[in-house]
This record gives sequence, C-alpha cells and structure tokens, in this order.
Amino acid sequence: MDWEKTYASDGRSESRWFRELRLTRRSLLASGAAAAAAVATAGSVRPVFAQELSKTVAWSTPYMGFFFFVVLQEALKRKVESLGLELLAKDANGDSSAQVNDWNSLLLQRPRYLISDAMDSELLIPLANRASAQGIMLGMVDTPLTGGKVAATVTFNNQLSGVMAAEKTAEILTKKYGKAKGSVLNNYGSLTAVALRDRKDGFEETLRSKYPDIEIISRPQNNRHEEALAVVSATLRERPDLDAIHMPTDIFVVDARQALLTQGRLFPVGHEKHIILTSIDASPNAVDWVKKGEIDADIAQDPIAYMEIVVDLLENYTLKNKPIPLGPYENKKYFWEKAVIADSPSGPLVTIPPYFLTAENADDPRHWANVVTKKWGMTQNAG
Repeated sequence: MDWEKTYASDGRSESRWFRELRLTRRSLLASGAAAAAAVATAGSVRPVFAQELSKTVAWSTPYMGFFFFVVLQEALKRKVESLGLELLAKDANGDSSAQVNDWNSLLLQRPRYLISDAMDSELLIPLANRASAQGIMLGMVDTPLTGGKVAATVTFNNQLSGVMAAEKTAEILTKKYGKAKGSVLNNYGSLTAVALRDRKDGFEETLRSKYPDIEIISRPQNNRHEEALAVVSATLRERPDLDAIHMPTDIFVVDARQALLTQGRLFPVGHEKHIILTSIDASPNAVDWVKKGEIDADIAQDPIAYMEIVVDLLENYTLKNKPIPLGPYENKKYFWEKAVIADSPSGPLVTIPPYFLTAENADDPRHWANVVTKKWGMTQNAG
C-alpha cells in the first residue's frame, strides 16, 4: 500500500466549480453583504471579510484530563499569544455531544477562527459546513474530519503508525521464536475518531495479512483508564502465554504497566519473561520508559507542530485569501523535518510522518516531550 497516497478531490467538474463561484459572488454583491463566503480552490477554504477580524481564537478540545491534550492547548495558547491574540477554549470532557454544543457556542462568538480536535470525525461535519457558510475558518488538528469544509488540517499518518507498531511486534516475536508467531493484545481506542480507527486498522491488518501465525486479541477500551486497566488485567489472567500488548496511545500505557505490575509480569526488555509493549505518542513518560527499557517501541506524533503549523497556515494563507500550497512541506524546527500537504475530502491536509522514539534519539531537543519538559517546565503525571 502507498502510504504517501493523497486523497481524491470532491469530484466536482471545473465548469460546475466556476458556475458555483459566479453564483456565490452574484449573491453577495446583490445583497451588499461582504460577510464571509467559502471559496474552494485546490481544496482550501478562502473567506471574504467585511470587518476587522476578531482577536480571539476559539479552541474545542475533546479532553483536558489527558496530558497530550493539555500540551495541545498549551501549544495553541503560546502560539496565539505570540501573535497578539487571545485564546477562548472549551473542553468536551470526553462527550461528543458536548463537543457539538461547544462548537455551537464558540461559533456564536464569531472568533477569528475555530481550531478543534474531533472526538467524532463524522458528527462535526455539518457544523464545519455551517462555520464555512458563516465565514468562520476552521482548522483541525490530530483527529481530522472525514468531510466538510475545513481550511487546514494537521495530523499524522495514523495508519502507518499502526503498521510500524505491528512490524516491530512481529520483528521482536521472530527474534524470540525464530518465526513471527505468538499472541498480541490490541487494546484499541474509541472508533468514532478516524485517527484511532486508522491506528487499529494499520496494526491489525498488517499482522493479519503478513503474519498469520500471530494471534490478535482485539479488545476496546473506549478511551477510558478504568476500561484499559480492566481489559489488560483480564487478558493477562486469561492468557498466561500472552506475548505482546499494543496500546493506541501513551495515555493508556500507564494502565497496561499497572496491570502488568499488579500481576507480577512487568519485566524489562531483554528479560525472558518480558511482555512486548508498543504504543504511539512519544510523550515525556514514554521517553523515560524507552530509556529504562520498559517499553519496546513508541511512535512519535507531534502536538506542538500540529498547533503551530495550523495557525501558520490559517494566518499566512487562508486569512490572506491565498490557497495553501500542496506538495512537500519542510521545517527543520521539528525532528521529523519533512511532511506532505495534500488535498483531502475536507480540504488541505498536512500529514506529519510517524517515527520511532529510541534510546539513541530520545535526547534530541526537538522532540515535543523534551520541549514541554525542558523548555516549558511542564510535568507529566499518569495520563
């Protein structure tokens, strides 16, 4: 499979595109309203403004009880304040219906733009289209929408991260048994989020298609600590022969480690009784786990880059009625350095490549974990 494959456009013909554009302009001129109107050009959303833009940036987060999302908000706060703007934030506290209400409330404030991380990648599409119709730009980070009008989205290749975790698991099992065999628990997250669906699919489809002798025990934890702990604990009791555990995010590795510790099965990498453990995020906790040999592989995504890049795109392109350029993206400020901007069903999409956090590269100052702990002075606790 080609992991650099770009999404198709919305399929409208060029003539239809221009016809719609002429109708939109005619309607605006006739009404005398120079309020915002979304114009699709190479997948971007370009508004027209009649009055001075708000200095308020709206942010809708699905959670604030998890460190990753705390970092997302802190990164956005620092970015907008550096531009002389202020942040208005709402926390859905794990409730997708509450996030819908949050969007409605924030849109009523007529912000400069709304940035969000979706709990449900389909539920928010109508609101995305409404925001566009109202001339309010929308930026998505981390978990994108699967449709709707979005000015800019910044995420990473979630499916490839699942593939990488699966390949690493198979590699370690091959070293252990001489062939890729054994059993692995995939304690996957909520599937209403396309990012978590992609991680699950990437992990399980790779093992299923390439390593048929590896048994997959696929069980959900619905993005809840208590469920993650219960699932891992029950699986360890049921399967004394369990070889590996994969968690979709570092947020719930703490629960896997607690279950292993409680049952006397937490052994370091290299120990004959060690249970393989892989995850995704490369959080400050993961840096410690990797250095101590308590986790076999952790795959990095970059919440700081998400926020900094989406704001830069909105400010430097969309607000200036410029289409976001598609193609290669390079920024040596970040460890990964190179990404791709492509068209997607919801608009321009920046896809940051996943990479392994290793003991050898763990001290690089560009890792988001090192930025937040060593530069920002933040401390990660359990979640």
